[in-house]
Amino acid sequence: MRKVTQSGFDVHLQQMLAKNPKLAQEYTKQFAELPLPTQLSIMRRRRWLSQKTVARTLRVKQPHVARVESSTHDPRLSSVINQARALHCHLMVVPDELLAKVAQLVAAREQAYGNR
Repeated sequence: MRKVTQSGFDVHLQQMLAKNPKLAQEYTKQFAELPLPTQLSIMRRRRWLSQKTVARTLRVKQPHVARVESSTHDPRLSSVINQARALHCHLMVVPDELLAKVAQLVAAREQAYGNR
């Protein structure tokens, strides 16, 4: 895979989330409510990767990656986990009552370490 870079939008978004914990909390909540295939698609595009590149990493064909990202397809959990790993992401089940705390941790991390 090619080197992961960040767009100007991603840098700006991280700066805004680091400055405003309430915004970070709402952003985390909204992102968490998106369907998992949509989250994978967003993360792939934020890393500037094509479906073909991810498919090559997973040693599958590009249509498989497209199906996993499709909102009309119900992918196997193993496919979702493998694709998340290929995107350098982790799946996490967060109880509703802890979602706000997770958002605060993300905001605090961004404030402490900034954009890396």
